[in-house]
Amino acid sequence: MEWMKTMSFKLLRNTMLALMVTILAGSQAWAEGLPFHVRAKAAIMGDIDSGAILFDQNSDMPLPPASLTKVMTLYLLYEALQKGDITLETSMPVSRNAWQREGSKTFVKVGDKIRVEDLIRGIAVQSGNDACVVVAEYLGGSEKGFADMMNAKAAALGMEASHFANASGLPAPGHQSSARDFFILTAALMKHFPEYAHYVQQKEYTFNGIRQVNRNHLLWKDKYITGLKTGHTSEAGYCLIAVREKDGQRLCSVVMGSSSTEVREEESMRLLHYGNRSFETVNLFEAGATVRTLRVWKGSQKEVDGVIYNPMRITVPKRQRGALEAGIVFNEPLVAPVRQGQALGSLVVKLEGQEVMRQPVVAKNEVPEGNLMVVLLDAIRLQLGW
Repeated sequence: MEWMKTMSFKLLRNTMLALMVTILAGSQAWAEGLPFHVRAKAAIMGDIDSGAILFDQNSDMPLPPASLTKVMTLYLLYEALQKGDITLETSMPVSRNAWQREGSKTFVKVGDKIRVEDLIRGIAVQSGNDACVVVAEYLGGSEKGFADMMNAKAAALGMEASHFANASGLPAPGHQSSARDFFILTAALMKHFPEYAHYVQQKEYTFNGIRQVNRNHLLWKDKYITGLKTGHTSEAGYCLIAVREKDGQRLCSVVMGSSSTEVREEESMRLLHYGNRSFETVNLFEAGATVRTLRVWKGSQKEVDGVIYNPMRITVPKRQRGALEAGIVFNEPLVAPVRQGQALGSLVVKLEGQEVMRQPVVAKNEVPEGNLMVVLLDAIRLQLGW
């Protein structure tokens, strides 16, 4: 077996690192103690691209999510667009049930047929409950049917504390989620549907002659804010998912159950500034990168590139790059035939000798067995240790 040292990074003493590699590139928990207290029932902040959790305050606590629910409604709407089931020009009919929905409105009218793009803006900018019902009834057959779709998607994404009863977030028995679940959902939304990210950044729009203004005031207060969703009911308090993109780093904070609009904004910015000031995200390898070329014995080719399928990124405290090791571990010898996609070993990242990240390394291409002469010569070389 082989360990190849390629770079270094040293963590501060007493820092606790817990990393679970997933298809989203993993998750890290950094501090044993919180650096400050957020004025809310629950909060979380982390790096979207590495999955690192940099702040956690009661993030698994089940809470009423109010209009943060609409992020899941947008997720399913974007997914339908991506699959080609609908287009931005598809018209969805407005039922009486949708028209009479209480709370924030896009001001759709009974019998109208509304373009999907207008409904997206109605949800992303104005947080219209009526627009959510229009989408739910079209995609799910009913709001109950759409809630079933929401819960199935939540389970698939690993949102363990979530149960949705409607598409808008209005109070309902059992309708709940958590700060961690909304971090997971936001990361998935940003990664899977970048082509629709501009809707939550839109500051205002006009529909049916009515000017609608985005309720996320951070869009005016910080040029690096790129989303994402506000929420409020008397039961849920004031909630906010905020995304900030600065210096190649995408951070997401979720604040749930704060006491006012001002508090949720102040605490979100405090979390995001803390993350950007204190941590950086290191891109070790991009998806599809060749991490090592390996010797192939008895093959029609003498070498094969070992690649990784997913990007490898890690978030670390700034200015602490003293003892990070990244290397490939594999078994020798590698004998043909080699299949394309065959596991060759693992790319492993260590911090101060402790493994924190691992990803399979696979063959980029097929290497068939060589001719009889190659096979015989390589058999002799292997036997003699050449």
